[in-house]
Formats: sequence, C-alpha cells, structure tokens
Amino acid sequence: MGKLVALIALGAGIVIGGTTLGLLPAQYAWVEGPREARLGIAGLLLVVGFALLARDHRGSELLSGLLLIGFSVLCGWVTFYGPESLVAGDIDIVPVGVRESLGQLMFGLGVIACGVSAFLGLRRLLR
Repeated sequence: MGKLVALIALGAGIVIGGTTLGLLPAQYAWVEGPREARLGIAGLLLVVGFALLARDHRGSELLSGLLLIGFSVLCGWVTFYGPESLVAGDIDIVPVGVRESLGQLMFGLGVIACGVSAFLGLRRLLR
C-alpha cells in the first residue's frame, strides 16, 4: 500500500510540476494558484513519494526532515503572503476579521510545529 501511495504522490508531483513549467499541456492542471505555490506543492509531493519509497533506509529520515521544512515554508507563505480568502475559509457564522486572524494563527502554529519536528528529526540524524 505504501508503494501505491508513493507512486500516486510521484505522479501527482510530476503532473503539477510539468504543467506549471509548461512541459505538459495546461489542461492536465487541476491545481490553481501562484506559480511558486504550485511548484512548491509539486516538490513536496515528490519528496513524499521518494520518502515513502526509501522508507527503510537512512535517506528517508533526511527526506522526511526536508518534507517538514517544506511544509513549514508553505505554511509560512500562506501565513504572511497568502490571500485573505485562502486563510479565512468559508465559515459564515464567524466574522471575516476573526476568520482571517484564526487562519493566520493556525498556519503560524503549523510553521512552528513543522519547524520543531524537522529540527528534532534532523538533529537525531546528524548525531
């Protein structure tokens, strides 16, 4: 099952990256957003696929640390530079200003959690 998920992640990363870079026709793209965000998503999917394929090797720890750093960077981008509609969501019972603040807080906590996890994992790897 892990290899199937790895192949799906690798395939999705290749398709998203290929359509973003113009190597594949744009009609294959199902992810919308800024070019940098799409390339980041493609890169994260590729790292996930390779980490799952190298699950029993020492390289998987390095790839997992890189994946967590990538998630931290992506969450940081959404926190500080993401559009308000992306951060706020569509909960109608909560005022818009509160939704934006809560969204930024949650993505900011994601930056901290992923950064600390990556630090602890890579520190263990470098011992």
